[in-house]
Amino acid sequence: MSIIIRTMYDIGLAIRQRREQLGLSQEALAARAGVSRSWLAKVETGKTSFDFRMVLMVFSALQLKLEASSE
Repeated sequence: MSIIIRTMYDIGLAIRQRREQLGLSQEALAARAGVSRSWLAKVETGKTSFDFRMVLMVFSALQLKLEASSE
């Protein structure tokens, strides 16, 4: 899966798609990542500002990597 991330919504989309691909509920992912389910739900819909450290915790729990490239 490859998603170009330009907005907070794109981050949420990447998280939601990977979570669903792995068959995880929001509750299960939140527990695995050490965040609340309500926070995760807001991030998945792009409706919250967030601590980037927490986003990285979720990415790690999903085994997603964040790459930057110049094109």
